[in-house]
Amino acid sequence: MKIKPVQFDVGFPLDLFEKNKINFRKKVERKRLFKRNLYYQINGKKNKILEKRWKIFNNLANIIEKQLLKERGGTKIKSISVFGSGLHSENNEDYDFLVIIKGNTFQNIKKEIKIKNKAYSVGVSIKGEENLSKGIIDKFAPFDKCFQRAIINRTSISLPWRHLPIKGVDFKENKIIFLKNCPAQIYDLLFNAYNRYYLKDIRNELSSETRKRKILSRIFEASKYIGFICFSKNVKDIQKKVSKLKENKETTLTSSKKIFNSFVNYYNLAIS
Repeated sequence: MKIKPVQFDVGFPLDLFEKNKINFRKKVERKRLFKRNLYYQINGKKNKILEKRWKIFNNLANIIEKQLLKERGGTKIKSISVFGSGLHSENNEDYDFLVIIKGNTFQNIKKEIKIKNKAYSVGVSIKGEENLSKGIIDKFAPFDKCFQRAIINRTSISLPWRHLPIKGVDFKENKIIFLKNCPAQIYDLLFNAYNRYYLKDIRNELSSETRKRKILSRIFEASKYIGFICFSKNVKDIQKKVSKLKENKETTLTSSKKIFNSFVNYYNLAIS
């Protein structure tokens, strides 16, 4: 499988934040944030999942904040945002949050959070403001340099669109840098999906169901990015096909690989 490589060109340092604080409980504020989000529209229609789940997002963010402040005394939280399939998938199994704190850190943790006797599987990505604004790595984190750089590049340029801020200050729209790096974002997602989920990795025995879901989720996100730079009927058709496959419980790993191959071919042609 040949995926045409495109490298990130972020140009650190970046100014990540606006001055205004988020008030996610206000409907007007939520609407403004929803409209900016990558998943505000799905297949040309307003994504109703965002408003439907806002209380879940807000409650989980509040619990994450309390637990972090309790566990890490003196931690200054700049922002808590939600991202991933919880923003767009009806059959969602978990929720992913990004917590940006002062300083330099690179940490990923998994939690089970209970709200009113219902358990939620929650992934919490904790990143330092300096990592994302200056592009530096955390030398003491249990992740290699290449992995950290990929995450930092991917996250820093797409915060206002990929992440829905729930608490803290709002993200600054560095739109010129974002659009310039859209091809690199797409390549990064496809490369990641191919190596981690398309190929069977004996070091990480994931089920076919998980691999299928991860592949489709990454194609869908990549299709949203490609829409910023060369939106066409082909992109719209791919998004519709991926959406149907994502929500169809009978979808197989083979069918997700087939549409992955089709999207890679489209991407290779689009950026050449």
